[in-house]
Amino acid sequence: MYACLQEWARLCHGCRMLVAIVNQKGGVGKTTLAVHLAAWLRAEGRRVAFIDADGQASSSPWIHAAAPEVTLVTHHAADEVIEAAVRLRPTHDLVIADGPANLSETTRALLLVADLAIIPCGVTLPELESTAATVRMLHNARAVRSPGLPQALIVLTRIRDRRFHLTRDAREAAQSLGVPVCRNAFHLREAVADAPGQRTVVWRMGHRARAAALETTQLLSELTEHTYVPTDHGADT
Repeated sequence: MYACLQEWARLCHGCRMLVAIVNQKGGVGKTTLAVHLAAWLRAEGRRVAFIDADGQASSSPWIHAAAPEVTLVTHHAADEVIEAAVRLRPTHDLVIADGPANLSETTRALLLVADLAIIPCGVTLPELESTAATVRMLHNARAVRSPGLPQALIVLTRIRDRRFHLTRDAREAAQSLGVPVCRNAFHLREAVADAPGQRTVVWRMGHRARAAALETTQLLSELTEHTYVPTDHGADT
C-alpha cells in the first residue's frame, strides 16, 4: 500500500481530482449521489472515471447504463482501490469513488488518496452518529497527509421537508462536526428512489421528476464548484 501511496503523491499535481463518497452507514445515499455526480460531470464535458468500491457493486451497472462514456472499474480491496486511483488519475479530469458501507480499510484508503471527501448524511440519530465516526476517520487521514487534505463536505440526504424540525436539527448537528455542510440537499423523492431501477438519472426521467431534477441539479451545481478542473485537453477520446 505504501508504494502505491508514494506513487499517488507523485501524481498529485495540477488540478486533477479524486472525489470519494464515503460514510460508514448504508442507505444514506452514497451510490445515488456518486452516480448522479459522475453523470453530471461527464455531461459537462469532463473526462470522468468511476471506482465502484462498494462490496455490493450496485453502482457499476447503474453508471454503465446512465453514463457509458465514464470509465468504470470495480475494486473492493484497499490496495486495489489505491492502484486504480494511481492508474486513472493521469488520464481523467476527475475520479469519482463510491465507498463501502462500513469503516473498512477501503474507506481509509479512499481518504488517504482523495482530494475531496463528500459525506452523505441522513437526518436520523444513527445516521448522524455514523457521520461523526466518518468525520473522525477523515481527521485521522488528514493527520498523516498534507494539512487540510482531503477537503470535505457534508451533504444532507433523504430530506422530506426542509422546514421539518428534524431537518433543522440534523443540519445544526452536522455543522457541529466541523465540516462544511452543503446549502443544497438530496431530497427523498419518488423519482430519486426509482432512478436506480431505471438505471438513469433524475433529469432524464421526464415531467414527473421535475422537482427531483431541480433539487438534484442545484446540489450538483454546488458540488461542481468544488470539483472544477480546467479542460486543457483536446477532444475527448
